[in-house]
Amino acid sequence: MSKIKKVLMVDDAPAMRKVGAKFLSALGLEVVTAQDGFEALEVIRREEPDACFIDVDMPNLDGLRLVSILRANPEFGNRPIAMLTSATTAFDRQKGFLVGADLYLTKPFSGETISKAFASMVEIAEGAHE
Repeated sequence: MSKIKKVLMVDDAPAMRKVGAKFLSALGLEVVTAQDGFEALEVIRREEPDACFIDVDMPNLDGLRLVSILRANPEFGNRPIAMLTSATTAFDRQKGFLVGADLYLTKPFSGETISKAFASMVEIAEGAHE
């Protein structure tokens, strides 16, 4: 049984939040959403998701800073995080991994991409809890 039951989808674009939530819901997951990093912090405190899919380029508090904050928090630090972005350069990917992302997914993404990412997140979560 997967340790991941609830996921947070963070993206400032309503259409991307909706599509991502649809793909994740199809995997049998409970999905909560946020439109930026500040709202994500509130949702994380309230909902305690098991994993996050976080857009990089958002207003107010961007995804890179949000991941840095989450990784510094002992209560959330080990939970799997996937970055979602249109930025595809090696430099952009490296920035995502340097702040602590486990996965780096490029937009547009498919249901298959989300499904594979979720499978990887389950492995990460199981490794963190051993």
